[in-house]
Amino acid sequence: MAAIEQVKHRRHYDSVSEALRLQIDFLAEHQNERLSVRQLSEAAGMSPSRVTATLAGRRVPNRDELDLLCMALGLGAEHRKDLQWLRTREETERAHRAQVAFAAVRSGAATLPGSAGAGGASPRAARERPRQPVPAFGQPDPIRVSSPEELIQALNAAHVWGGSPSLRELEKRSKGILRRSSISDMLRGTALPDYDRLVAFLRVCGVEGANLDTWVFVWRRLKALETPGVASWMPGAESAVL
Repeated sequence: MAAIEQVKHRRHYDSVSEALRLQIDFLAEHQNERLSVRQLSEAAGMSPSRVTATLAGRRVPNRDELDLLCMALGLGAEHRKDLQWLRTREETERAHRAQVAFAAVRSGAATLPGSAGAGGASPRAARERPRQPVPAFGQPDPIRVSSPEELIQALNAAHVWGGSPSLRELEKRSKGILRRSSISDMLRGTALPDYDRLVAFLRVCGVEGANLDTWVFVWRRLKALETPGVASWMPGAESAVL
């Protein structure tokens, strides 16, 4: 079976980075074309650092980035759909692991730096106390959100953290993805926001990377809890509310 066809069997892959690297290898073997990171980044319209981190598995690309990478590598619509499925699964798993680690630190279960393990604590570790983790750069942390109403409050906090830009400015930053009226409705509403609108809003407020992953995990948890029969299929959805 040709390497490009194996992309269809998404259970064979542990990560998006593995599937993308396989396609690069396929092009090199069957078309005698070994794409460099620079060539791939130019074709996909992404920075070389983001492409490198994606291929190395240090980050999960967002939906648009993955589409651009797939097209740059010559993958068709069906293959892109399969990789988007894999991306969603990987993103959810990473967010869940982050949430579990966060809960462990909050409960004091995590090992503090400098501890001596089960054989006894070092003098330095004995003097230390578990510290409440602070989100990067002081960003609002949504991990304890347990309802759509609380998520809306957290989104308003993210807006303040981002400097309280005007609705007009947010619309401009989103390049038309967000509309002033829809942003206003979301920030004053009580229902769970639309996923794409939520992610776009957070990005224009400056929330990215692992912090954005946490927001996405919280949204999915709430969506699963309000959708009959779904929560039991999503790891951590029922037990994640602290």
